[in-house]
Amino acid sequence: MKKLIILIILGLSSSFVFCQEKKNQKIEPIGDLFEVTVYYEDGAIMQHGFMDKDHQLHASWESYYKNGNRKCVAVYNHGDKVGTWYYWFMDKKTKVVYENNEIVEVEEMDIE
Repeated sequence: MKKLIILIILGLSSSFVFCQEKKNQKIEPIGDLFEVTVYYEDGAIMQHGFMDKDHQLHASWESYYKNGNRKCVAVYNHGDKVGTWYYWFMDKKTKVVYENNEIVEVEEMDIE
């Protein structure tokens, strides 16, 4: 059940960057990558990360709640989910480890 919830959150989180209007995005070329920042209507940062030339998420990606608190810290390798991701929701922090674009470990912790 936890994996299903996490997968739903991941799908929603990673799709936000493609749903925003251009006025709420800033995309800057940085070497072979593009640095992407997506903003809420009030100017607060919603998401920040990098995309490759094929518009796939690459390297670090962070999502924030409207109040500025972290929602997710993630790592992509040309669109594939890799490494250790962290999610914050209410009083919980969830660690999700990916290998080969698949979840291999989930650990939920209380936030102190």
